[in-house]
Amino acid sequence: MKDFEDLINQVRRQIIISVELEESEIAQLSNDDDLLGSPLFLDSVDLLQIYADCQRKFSVVFNNADYEGTHTVRSIVTRTISAKATKNANTDSALFYSSDGNRYSDAEFKQHIAQLITALQSAGLDKTKPLRVLDVDPVKMMMVMVAAVLSGHKPLLSAQPQGENAVSFADLASKQGEAPSLPDSYTIYQQLATLSQKAVIFFETSGSTGVPVRIEKSLASMVQEVEALTTLFDFSVLDLIDAYVSPVHMYGFIWSFLLPLKLETPVMYQSNTLLRPVSETVSHVMAVSVPSIWQSLSGALTAQYRYIVNSGGKFGEQRDVQFAKLVQSKLPELQGIDVLGSTETGAIAYRMIGQDNIQTYQLLPTVSLQPSDDGHLIYSDFLPLGVECAPLDDKIELLANNKILHLGRKDNVFKFKGKRYSLKAIEDKLSQLFSGHDLRVYFIDQAHNVRGGELIAFVAKASSHFDITDEVRALFQDLPIPKIEFIDELPTNAMGKVTLQGLQEKVRNARV
Repeated sequence: MKDFEDLINQVRRQIIISVELEESEIAQLSNDDDLLGSPLFLDSVDLLQIYADCQRKFSVVFNNADYEGTHTVRSIVTRTISAKATKNANTDSALFYSSDGNRYSDAEFKQHIAQLITALQSAGLDKTKPLRVLDVDPVKMMMVMVAAVLSGHKPLLSAQPQGENAVSFADLASKQGEAPSLPDSYTIYQQLATLSQKAVIFFETSGSTGVPVRIEKSLASMVQEVEALTTLFDFSVLDLIDAYVSPVHMYGFIWSFLLPLKLETPVMYQSNTLLRPVSETVSHVMAVSVPSIWQSLSGALTAQYRYIVNSGGKFGEQRDVQFAKLVQSKLPELQGIDVLGSTETGAIAYRMIGQDNIQTYQLLPTVSLQPSDDGHLIYSDFLPLGVECAPLDDKIELLANNKILHLGRKDNVFKFKGKRYSLKAIEDKLSQLFSGHDLRVYFIDQAHNVRGGELIAFVAKASSHFDITDEVRALFQDLPIPKIEFIDELPTNAMGKVTLQGLQEKVRNARV
């Protein structure tokens, strides 16, 4: 009982520190009050910070599976006691630590794959069509993916796990059958690397429009990308990869699945709702991240971290400055790698965060750019299957020594009332009207619309009214004036990107 009361007091003290409360505020909180309700009314970010800090303070790992219900001081203490009785996630021989709290050794991972292969052989699924993997859990998703590709299927990974010719880990695991063992003489990475160019994986990405697009990538091209990365950087010292990106995205697939397999380094997949600290027994960690979680991640970084990898969006000047200060004041061994690329192109170039100019990138050795009438063409071993070169959707300037100056995305041109306009030009005008507020402009093609589609802007501003005055007309001159939706903030998806789909959903929810 004394230990329980001691933990109660420690958790209350940690809450004060985590969310910067006054003593008078915490005094009003009972041990059974919901932290998201009265009297504190904390938000989900505050709650995430409290859980992360408590995990570090008490050297425990909470299981995300029971992260439900109300969140009280007493429930945090109860979970802490339960977690203390559970073996720390990084002290065993596991190779994969799933976001649901489960862990799998290399032998277990292989055995599951062997069983899944047997189940797939009797499932009667169409090998000529993409095989949609329904699992959200990253480890189970990868088990099914590996089993599928080794069985001659074409797995489809998507953040929208629904559709025909689909399968899940649970579906396949329920099919009984004697599974042969995978050959111990080859690692999973070696088996994947030796598959022919015909072995492909589909990635379904929404890009910035929210409209799903399937991109077919050869497994060989992604293996080549991993080989190129391990030639450029010395990752041999790593003993854990801390993954904040799901392998459902190609960036996550490369950095949080294929790369750990190549290095034979354990990977811990983080949850979107509960960040787990790494064990103190781990010495060299690499975080695979996206810009949107930098604020939460930066406060959790310790001397154990050697690399942070960023992709999926601009790291940005402000984060760059914060990173440089963190290295200078606290973590001198930390290196940051900002990767420029996309699902279509694979990795194109990189820069060292906090060291290189935020617009200057070094091309990967196997990537070359050639000027074209409409910008630049990219030649790379990492392009989609059967594609020799592709137009680059970015504005760049070629520099000496295989470096480029990244000047942002190309102006998106749309046709409205028979005339061509630039979204960038309209965005610039709106930025003058709504200075200091984030905004996005989209043109939605509509076949039935005599204008060609709808021009719409989303502005992060606490307002609900917009008058088209003479001043506004004068500002836009010959440019069309978009319909404007005001929202409190621009939502981001799991990759830290703002999408049309996410913006439209936020507007709909606000009207309910």
